[in-house]
Amino acid sequence: MGFEVVKDYLRPYYLKWFYFHRRRESRAHYLAECWNRPHFPVSAKLRELVAHDPSRPDILFLPMSDWHARIQRTQHLAIRFGELGHRCFYLNPHLGREFPQPYSARNNVRAGLVAPQVLELHIHLPREPIYHHRLLTGQETDRILSAVGRLVKAADIRKMVQFVSFPLWTKAAVRIKGEFGFPIVYDCHDLLSGFEAVSKEILTAESNLFEVADLVCFSSQSLQEENIRERPALARKSAVVRNAVNPDDYAGIAEPARRGKLTVGYAGSLDFWFDIEAIRLAASQRPDWDFVLIGRIESPRILELKSLPNVSLEGEAPYAELPARMSAFDVAVIPFLKMPLTLATNPLKLYEYFCLGIPIVSTRLPEIELFKDLVYLSDSAQEFLQGLDLAMAESAPDMRARRKAVALENSWRRRCDQLNQHFHSILPG
Repeated sequence: MGFEVVKDYLRPYYLKWFYFHRRRESRAHYLAECWNRPHFPVSAKLRELVAHDPSRPDILFLPMSDWHARIQRTQHLAIRFGELGHRCFYLNPHLGREFPQPYSARNNVRAGLVAPQVLELHIHLPREPIYHHRLLTGQETDRILSAVGRLVKAADIRKMVQFVSFPLWTKAAVRIKGEFGFPIVYDCHDLLSGFEAVSKEILTAESNLFEVADLVCFSSQSLQEENIRERPALARKSAVVRNAVNPDDYAGIAEPARRGKLTVGYAGSLDFWFDIEAIRLAASQRPDWDFVLIGRIESPRILELKSLPNVSLEGEAPYAELPARMSAFDVAVIPFLKMPLTLATNPLKLYEYFCLGIPIVSTRLPEIELFKDLVYLSDSAQEFLQGLDLAMAESAPDMRARRKAVALENSWRRRCDQLNQHFHSILPG
């Protein structure tokens, strides 16, 4: 047994029983949150919890992130599909780390309701891999196939789409399609090669996923175009499905009264792509403004901003709190460094900011240039500061209404309608 294998067996218990208890601020504090909701072994009881509309395909989400970590694209889509009447099954990618007890073959597949019509599926593998570090072994893929088989039987699934958001699942998705005939949709929502933590073997597996997928969705035009240049065959089976927002989450959020001190705000991950120099310059040049950064700190460089008295690092906030907290921003910002990852992104937060109507200052990125009449764009830290000045002085009375109208046009419900049209073209008759 190799060293890496031994680490896979031991790491989960070291983390759960020692590390996370000492480091309560750790990103993995959410691992146990799934057990705060009703959960049970996979059985016919599933049919009592989620209504079955035979005219709508069930959807198996094979995601990139834990449901409980941060509400992102895949969770939004699952929630909206559930509201439309689909039965949605969201596989927890930790594959066992969320279980409080060691692996047991008798109790290694469970389910819990996380939203109306959305069940989270938990499969406990003995080694509990870090899912962005390595691919699944053949034996682990066998266990996933077996668990999905139990799900298919318990829920009486006849028609299903596999919605894959990460190449980790490629072999399992192929096996599931071979066993049950469920088509594969690859939701390519990021340039994976732009991330620092994704392993080379997972990046390599993405090429295979492009080949085997029946449909590939890209979250941005540039992401689609770049991949089609490398793989021309994708042109006939791909579509751009951009990010969006749920306007209902922002209903009733009143525009706050102007206070004495102006606030520049950001909500999102604070990682290596965040332009700290743009914020540093702006905060130094505008000491009477508050700069509020809401989000989990992923890069130690972000901590350099703590030395500025008018910059506040607020930490991650629950999704339910974000609309009210962002409504306190006088100007919202998207200060990203230009790099392949960001040039290919369609920032979800753009649509969330639009929902509030507030002025936005952003690095000039292809997907944001689509809304150049509603966003102040910049190509440098100095231009970013100039954009902030213009945004703070914005006086056109219709700008807020126009931004809110764009948000309504770009809802997750509309994205689900778009995807449903594609689902019908790849499902067996």
